[in-house]
Parts: sequence; structure tokens; C-alpha cells
Amino acid sequence: MGTTRRLAERINLATMTPRPDAASSGYCLADPGKEYLIYLPQGGVVTVDLSKAPGPFAMEWIDPRSGTVTQTGTVSGGANRTLKPRSPGETVVYLRTVENR
Repeated sequence: MGTTRRLAERINLATMTPRPDAASSGYCLADPGKEYLIYLPQGGVVTVDLSKAPGPFAMEWIDPRSGTVTQTGTVSGGANRTLKPRSPGETVVYLRTVENR
């Protein structure tokens, strides 16, 4: 629960809505064009629809078990993007516009 709470304090939860169509995993909360929180229950690659989002987006991978956050740079918007975590297993990816903090 600590990991969930820390994440909820960082995102603008009031503006995010379920958007299962925005990520190939089917688990996505988004404020389109601003923030995307994607859950990958089995890990692996995920394709995210950023076609209507200009980006760039800062990208963080979060281990939901340990709470470890790994920042991995940026990803451009404007198209579908395929993202691959650095470690296997259950994970969360958080994308936010670089200006959104």
C-alpha cells in the first residue's frame, strides 16, 4: 500500500480516467496528452497510444512490490510507442509530459 500511496500523491488522480484502449496491457489510467499510468501484470512489452499527444514524456518504471522507481529517460509522443521494462515481471510504467510535475 505504501507504493500505491506514494504514486497517488505524485499523479493528478482527479483528472485521470480508465483508458484500457490506450495500452496493449488493457490497464491504463490517463489524462490524455499529460499523464499515463500503465500496469503490466505479467511484465513484458507494452504498446501505448500516444498518437494524439505531442510529448515528450518522462518515463519511469515502478516495481509495485518493492516501490523501486527507475527513471529511463523520455519517449516521444505523436504515435504508438512500444516500451520494454528493464526487468521482468509485474511492473508499472508512468509517463508524464516533461512540463508536468
